[in-house]
Amino acid sequence: MTYQLIVRRIQGHEPGHVLEIPWEDLPTSSLFVDAVTGGPASLETTVQAAWDDEYLYLRFTCKDGEVLATMTNRDDPLYNEEVVEAFVAPEDTHHYYEFNLSPRNVVFDSEIRHDGTRHHGNPAWDCPGLIHRVVRKESDGGAFGNWEGLLAIPFACLGFVPERGKLLRANFYRIKRTPGEEYMAWSPTGHNPAYFHVPESFGELKLI
Repeated sequence: MTYQLIVRRIQGHEPGHVLEIPWEDLPTSSLFVDAVTGGPASLETTVQAAWDDEYLYLRFTCKDGEVLATMTNRDDPLYNEEVVEAFVAPEDTHHYYEFNLSPRNVVFDSEIRHDGTRHHGNPAWDCPGLIHRVVRKESDGGAFGNWEGLLAIPFACLGFVPERGKLLRANFYRIKRTPGEEYMAWSPTGHNPAYFHVPESFGELKLI
């Protein structure tokens, strides 16, 4: 089964302004599942996508109650705490780009080469012009509640020219560390132990 998410072209907004996107009018992915088994996850997570001539926009919506997110510097190993992740392959699934966003609005980005067995990352690569935002919503008592992670990824840094009808290969993930460790995916990888760099599990983003 190949997962597919419809990505609509948007107009009438300031390019790069992720908070101005009419997300409520755009398609939403299926709920993320356990990355290994494909079974239900303990917390609801979805992703949405949109595009214009300059950017691929992503919005993760995460149900939550508490988070582990202490890192503050770009390209810190955010995946050791709690993050949402996007792997985007503009053409070949053996060459793709990784974007991690923490609940503290810190990003990790890397260019990835995959030899068919393991991945080889280049975290020294940065996506010029990458825009990221986090919207936090307090739960009762002022504790950390649900949150949204938003990315505007310039097509220029992907080397991709967007057009209606084109496809991008991609997968999306979420890591939880507290109160229990959990690995979630839009399209499950089936890899045990949990490992996200499984290009054959990537779904499709269809630009319309």
